[in-house]
Amino acid sequence: MAANSSIALTQLDFDSIKTSLKTYLTEQEEFKDYDFDGSNLSVLLDVLAYNTYQNAFYLNMVGNEMFLDSAKLRDSVISHAKELNYLPRSFTSAKADIQLSITPTDQNKNSIVIPKGTSFITRIDDYSFSFNTTENIILSNKVNGAFVSDTITIYEGNYLSDTYAINYSNPLIYKINNKNVDVSSLSVTVLEDNGSVNIEYSRATSLFGYDETSTVFFVQPGVGDLYEVVFGDGVVGRKPKNNAIVVIEYRISNGELPNGCFRFINAGRIDNEADVTVTTISSAADGAVAEDLNSIKFNAPRAFTAQERAITADDYENLLKANYPEINTVTAYGGEDATPPQYGRIFVSVDLTEIDGLPKIKEDEYKRFLRSRSSVAMEPIFINPDYTYLKIDSIIRYNINRTGLNPEDIRTYVIDTILNYASTSLNSFSRTFRYSKLVQAIDSTDSSIISNETDVLLVKYLTPDLNVPLNLTIDFKNALTQEIPFLADEHPVIDVHAITSTPFTYNGIENCVIEDNGDGLVRIVTQVGSNHKKIVDIGTVDYDTGIVRLNNLTIQNYFGTSFKIYAEPRSRDITAIQNVILNIIEPDLNITIEQIRE
Repeated sequence: MAANSSIALTQLDFDSIKTSLKTYLTEQEEFKDYDFDGSNLSVLLDVLAYNTYQNAFYLNMVGNEMFLDSAKLRDSVISHAKELNYLPRSFTSAKADIQLSITPTDQNKNSIVIPKGTSFITRIDDYSFSFNTTENIILSNKVNGAFVSDTITIYEGNYLSDTYAINYSNPLIYKINNKNVDVSSLSVTVLEDNGSVNIEYSRATSLFGYDETSTVFFVQPGVGDLYEVVFGDGVVGRKPKNNAIVVIEYRISNGELPNGCFRFINAGRIDNEADVTVTTISSAADGAVAEDLNSIKFNAPRAFTAQERAITADDYENLLKANYPEINTVTAYGGEDATPPQYGRIFVSVDLTEIDGLPKIKEDEYKRFLRSRSSVAMEPIFINPDYTYLKIDSIIRYNINRTGLNPEDIRTYVIDTILNYASTSLNSFSRTFRYSKLVQAIDSTDSSIISNETDVLLVKYLTPDLNVPLNLTIDFKNALTQEIPFLADEHPVIDVHAITSTPFTYNGIENCVIEDNGDGLVRIVTQVGSNHKKIVDIGTVDYDTGIVRLNNLTIQNYFGTSFKIYAEPRSRDITAIQNVILNIIEPDLNITIEQIRE
C-alpha cells in the first residue's frame, strides 16, 4: 500500500485520528467497508484511533513533565528544582514572643529550668495550637519573689522523629515522613558504636568550607512532597559508620493558621511550679504553608543564578523572596541609582504581608542572612517602601435600557473592578499603571456601560505633627504636568493645579489648601468668595522630578486620619521605580454615575 500524503499528523483528537485513518484507506482496493460505522473494520479503526489518541496524550504529558516551565505534577516540578540545587520552601511554624514570671513555692530556690519542648496552648477561632520552646532556658533573675525571664521565642507545632539504621550494603533514603515539616527545625543525631558515641550533625546549605571530618547533613526534596536527609560522602562531609542509628527530629507546623494568636497559657507545670504568668510580647506571626508550584517555577532558576551569593540586585531580591515566606514583594537597587549616589551600598526595600513598614527585628534578621552571602565591600541598607496611591475620579455613563441595575449597583461593580485591577496589576514594586487598561476594565464591567471619563492623580498620605513647623520633602518620583498657566495671588477656585491638598487649618484660618502657582512656587491659599487667595509662599515644586519641598509648614488641624498631597502626573501611564509601590484604595475613588437612554 503506497504512503498517503493526506494523512494529518498534527490532528490528535479521536475523531480526527479516525478520519485520517479512513482517508488513508481510500488509497486501497481490498477493504470497502471502512467508512460503514457498523462494520468490523470500523470497530478496528476505533481501537486503532483510541490507542493512537491514548499514546499521543501520554507522550504529550511526558513531554510537558520534562521541562520546568510546562510541568504540572508537583513531583516533576520538584525534581527539576532539585537539578537546579533549589530546595522548595517547607511549611514554616508561626512564632511568638512571650515573657514568663514564675513564683516558686520554695522561695529559697535559686533557679528555674524551662526544658526544651515546654508547651504553651493558644486558641484562635475554634482551633487550638501548641507552641513550644526550642532550647533549655534557665531563669535566675528574681523580681519581687518571682523568676522573670527575658523575651522567649516560642514556635508552633509538635515535635516528631524518624529513626533509621545505616546499612551501606542496602542503602536507605532517610525520608522525613511528614509533609508539614518545618525544615528549619531539623536536628540530626547519629549514634555509633552501639550507642556509645553520639554525634550531633548540623545542616549545611552549600559545599563550601567542609572536609571529610565535617559533621554536616544536607536536605533535598524527595518524592511524594517529602524531604530527605543526605550525609556527606567522606570527601565533603563526614560519612557515618555502617550500622549506626540515625535519629531525625523535626517540628510539624500548621502553616499560617496560628498567625494572630496572642493569648498563651502553659500546658503544665514548669520545673514543678504551677504559679506561672505568661505575658505576650508579640503575637504569633510568620507561619506559612509550603511553597506552591508557581513560586517554585519562578524562584528555582533565579536561585540557581544567584548560587546562594548576593552579588547583583536581583540576587538580593531572589534570596530574600525564596527564604522568607512572609515577604510579599522585595526590590533592590544599587547606590549609584540613589539620589544623591551612594557607592558601595545596595538599597533593599521589603513589603511584608499584612504589615506596613519593616520591623527592626525583621531588618536585623534579613541583614544577618545576607551578611554571609554578600560582598564584603557591599553594605545592604534597608529602606521602607514608598507608598504612592492613585486618586481615581471617574464619570460612568450607562444605558438604563440595557440593564436592570440601579446606579448604586453600577458604582459598586465599578469600584470592585478598579480595586481588582489594583490588586492584580499594582501593589508591588516595579509595576506600571496603564491608564488604557484601567479604562478598558471599567468599560467591561457591565455591558450597559457606554463610556467613562477618568482622571488620575498621585496621592501621598501624611500624618504631620500639629502646631509644629515642619520641613517636608515629598517625592512623587514621576514628572508632573506643566500644562498649568501662571496663577495670580488671587484666582478662581476652579483653576487647576499640578499640586494641591486636602483642607487644613493654618494660623487660625480654616479650609486652607496647598497649591502651586504654575511657575514652581507652592503656597497656602484660602477661599474668599469664588476665588482662592494666597496667604503665604510655603515651598517649591520641581515639575520634572516630582519633588515637592515644603518649608515651615505649621498645620493646626486637618480633616480625617491623614493629610493628603495630590499631584497631577505628566503622563497617564505611571511607573513605580526603586522602592515605590503604587496602589489604589477605596477612599481615593470618586465614582459618578450618569444614566442615559438609548
